[in-house]
Amino acid sequence: MSERSPSNTVVWVAFAITAVGVGGFSLLHVHRAVTLDAGLALASLLGRTALYVSLGLLLEALLLRSADGYLTASKARRAVLHGLWISVVFLCVSLIADLFVFGFAGYHLSTALRILFADGPAGVGEVVEATGLPLKLVALVLVGSVAGLAAAIGLSKLTRRLSKRADLVVPRRQALSGAFIALGALAVLEVLGYRARDPKLWEQEVRSVPLAFSLMRPPAELATVRVDVTKPPLASTRAKVAELQPLDEKPDIFIVVIESLRKDAVTPETMPRLSAFAQRSWTFEHAMTTGNVTHYSWYGLFCGQFPLFFDIIKPRTEEHGSIPLAALRKLGYRIQLYATPDTEYQNLESVVFGAGGALLDEKHHPAEKAAADRDRVVISQLGARLAVTPPGGNVYLVALDSSHYDYQWGAAFQPPFTPFAKDASIAKSYRVGSVAHGELVNRYEDAVAWVDSLLGHLFDSLEATGRSGRSIVVVTGDHGEAFWEHGTGTHGSDLSKEQLEVGFVLRLPGQAPRHFDSVVSLMDVTPTILAHLGVDPSPLLSGVAVQQRLSQADGPLAPRSALTFQGWNSREFRFALSSEGRRVLLELDHEDPLKAKELIVRDVVDPDDVSLVGRDDAAYQGIARDLPSILDSLPFLRAH
Repeated sequence: MSERSPSNTVVWVAFAITAVGVGGFSLLHVHRAVTLDAGLALASLLGRTALYVSLGLLLEALLLRSADGYLTASKARRAVLHGLWISVVFLCVSLIADLFVFGFAGYHLSTALRILFADGPAGVGEVVEATGLPLKLVALVLVGSVAGLAAAIGLSKLTRRLSKRADLVVPRRQALSGAFIALGALAVLEVLGYRARDPKLWEQEVRSVPLAFSLMRPPAELATVRVDVTKPPLASTRAKVAELQPLDEKPDIFIVVIESLRKDAVTPETMPRLSAFAQRSWTFEHAMTTGNVTHYSWYGLFCGQFPLFFDIIKPRTEEHGSIPLAALRKLGYRIQLYATPDTEYQNLESVVFGAGGALLDEKHHPAEKAAADRDRVVISQLGARLAVTPPGGNVYLVALDSSHYDYQWGAAFQPPFTPFAKDASIAKSYRVGSVAHGELVNRYEDAVAWVDSLLGHLFDSLEATGRSGRSIVVVTGDHGEAFWEHGTGTHGSDLSKEQLEVGFVLRLPGQAPRHFDSVVSLMDVTPTILAHLGVDPSPLLSGVAVQQRLSQADGPLAPRSALTFQGWNSREFRFALSSEGRRVLLELDHEDPLKAKELIVRDVVDPDDVSLVGRDDAAYQGIARDLPSILDSLPFLRAH
């Protein structure tokens, strides 16, 4: 028998082609033009791939050994060899799957799986339904993944036989030399690119390109501060709720939350009823959500707490239940929920309304299959309730879902914007053409117009029952919606203006209409309501920079910075601090905020166009000077 031990060249060639192809596709999303930076990035991709292949060939050569044939190797070594080849083939399958998942959903495979199984296997169906994906397609992907693993096992011996015909031997010395050459080339590239490369693009590259790593880390952050994260003392503030006494006068409170309502959708053309209502209310130039996904947004809106802590308290049922809502109940209010979205998603209902919905006196969730039909039913149910219930003493929480996927409207509704896309598939085929993109936006605006028609029925009910000028009314989006204006779509994917700024209208009894050229956060809503009722919210929201200024807004509002947290971030905990003039992107150095030890100032962007303000801008040059004010805006951090 020959002592020659041919390498499995089929596996390594397939891996090299897959790694370069998938990595190159990812680079196209980071580097939009042919530049020196893009050339260095591509050269680094080739160098990394060569290093991986060389190390794999070295391991293979060590297992085969130059003086030993494949058949004479021990069964244990042959088993390890096949395990190596199976792993490489399966890695190729995973890289290709990652490419399709990223192209389809905008997430990499690891993040998509984390989202999918965030609530365990039982929550998979809810996530799939929320994304608008057909269950058949998801099942096909799962079957394909299993088939890929089976194919990897089957291809192990087949690739070995095919490679044997090539009779190509890569000795240990050559494999080791290749690894050193590839590593040296990477070192040279990174030394050359240390000053030449854009650190922001480098950071995006490391995050988005599979199997990417860096030998030298360019200074991509503007500043780093040693901090400790402190959780608010929820138990002690709950005790203070018990000290409240019922009010004699209790105006009705309406809080309407509309899924995916971006600020620029509130126009007379798209939402004539809400626009007319806004003319008689308070509006703000920058209304900021507290999270670009629903559960973070609701937690900030109803609980008055930073969504940084949502994932921490989610498994702790003893800490569930909004303290502001508990205070309203203690003041003598009944709380009713009219919701069409699935409020149990991400355990949201328990976190906001207490285990078993303890803070709710009533819950209405229609059984209709389509979101548009559910929205119509809850507005009808609420209108019927208002017609027979005397004004005062009720909190009506209304959540509408038609403007979420699949952007729906009722069967009898005439969509005002045409032509519109037949569905809101996140396959992103509409990215390649302006016509398809315009049709998708039309579909979204048609869904928003449908929601506005339902709001019109609600406003009519308020007028007919004598509540219009006597009730506290808040209408807001939970988050915005992006259509790839800045490289990302839908929501939960970026901290851009389209995802963070929401439609927002506030009416307080006895207050004249005003427009404030300033920032308001959804975290301001419950403190404002409590302050208007004559209750000091500060003791109830310990650990939070309470904004009660809205209840005494006779003049210009004081400067305000609003925090928004990004959902589904696969690395550090990323959030944005927005003011009137700029948006600062921040991260903690650990996914568990209570274990974080550093606050990283990543970037400063222009809130209007999400572009970097530039290294010569005063916002960059003065970041060290501004750090104390940034930390003052983050009361859950204690700097060292």
